[in-house]
Amino acid sequence: MTSEQDRSGQDRPLDWGTDSRMSPVDTVMWRGDADRNLRSTISMLELYDCTPDWDRLVAAHEWGSRMAPRFRQRVIEAPWQTGPPSWSVDPDFDLHYHLRRLRVGGDGSMRELLSTCEQLAMTPLDPRRPPWEGYLIEGLPDGRSAYFLKAHHALTDGLGAIMALAQLHSPTREPVPGKPQPPAPEVNEPTAFDVLRAQVNEEIARIPSLVGKTLDGVLALRDPKRALSRVLRYGRSVPRVAGLVSPPGSPLLAGRSGSWRFAALEVPFVGLKAAATAVNASINDVYLGGLIGGFRKYHERNGVMVESIPVAIPISVREPGDTGGGNRIAVGRLAGPVGIDDPFERVLTCREQVRAARNEPAVDVFNTAGPVLAWMPGQLIAQFSGTTAGNDLQASNVPGIPWDTYVAGAKVERMFPFGPLPGCAVMATMITHNGVACLGLNFDAAAVVDPDLFVECLVDGFNEVIGLAETPDDGEPLPKMTRVG
Repeated sequence: MTSEQDRSGQDRPLDWGTDSRMSPVDTVMWRGDADRNLRSTISMLELYDCTPDWDRLVAAHEWGSRMAPRFRQRVIEAPWQTGPPSWSVDPDFDLHYHLRRLRVGGDGSMRELLSTCEQLAMTPLDPRRPPWEGYLIEGLPDGRSAYFLKAHHALTDGLGAIMALAQLHSPTREPVPGKPQPPAPEVNEPTAFDVLRAQVNEEIARIPSLVGKTLDGVLALRDPKRALSRVLRYGRSVPRVAGLVSPPGSPLLAGRSGSWRFAALEVPFVGLKAAATAVNASINDVYLGGLIGGFRKYHERNGVMVESIPVAIPISVREPGDTGGGNRIAVGRLAGPVGIDDPFERVLTCREQVRAARNEPAVDVFNTAGPVLAWMPGQLIAQFSGTTAGNDLQASNVPGIPWDTYVAGAKVERMFPFGPLPGCAVMATMITHNGVACLGLNFDAAAVVDPDLFVECLVDGFNEVIGLAETPDDGEPLPKMTRVG
């Protein structure tokens, strides 16, 4: 991704995370941290072919935080922590605090690296500072290294995170000479009562919109039959979107502890694409079919079978004019068809369920209700955030960077995303980087008590779906999914 420039050709800050007020949906995520089991920390692990130059890495973060000033901003709450808080540049922003370096313990294996990242991800962010931390992790075999970035989900969604992370990347290994430096963002920190005043003004500004919606409702009564039909359709849709009518969770995955465990898998994108073409489905449908197939095999191996499991997926509601940063997502609910043995039928079932979820009349209900939820205390908001706690699986598929990229002289070989565990058993996040689909798994240690078997079953589930694809013309078999480390 290239930086934006003004007419003089100088780099200027991105149109990313420019809102001074936290959105209502982001507020719900931020306040949901009142329950430690619902912490919304998102993470990204990058694997490098060598160790980046530390000074260049620091300079890249300095430049990136000027290009995307949200990474220099902290959250300012109003009195009593009600209503959406504000984002404000931290007057004491200290890159020395946010960017750290350490060495992986033990034998430096991928398992040791993931164990280190688990511990970093579970450690809460300091709410008094900009909510992110970056770690250069050295000591991997053959001089390789890794970079681990963690941030609060209120900062951005997955797509926004990729947009921001791209600012640290370069298309070349060598430094770019004479790179212009945008100015540091100005500090203008509001007081808690300034935030409260802005909240009140915002609510007043919303009055004309509310009046307009009320008028539209009154005018709709000219056709009462149609109006009633729309209200009833919306009313029936709300419980489905809220997860109130989801299938019961699997007894095999019922445990919850708040302890996170990571696993990383990868498969060449060509295999997923060929499978999608073979069954006339999308990559996301194949992705879900592979995940559900893995869950099925895990249940079979444990002698516990269920017909379906509750699954949630994010649905992007970004509009063309929306800026980067923040979250522009709604929630889609599925009944994961664990009981379907045929992978072809399973993928098509996932496809139809995703289509139905996207077309739910109340798909955006949490964004609609956000302005009301944002005025509730943190402990009460946590109860709404906890609607995800009944899910056995939450799955996300995020576009990645489709070309070779470098960070401070090191080539990025893999990018593994790890979403939060907002009370669910398993969070699966996939990103495609330069032709390789990288799958990051975050699962509750009490829900998945045999992690090696679970990962083995997921690999088998994906390979079963990839096996639906036709053999290429050259006769070479399609590459399969493998576990990393």
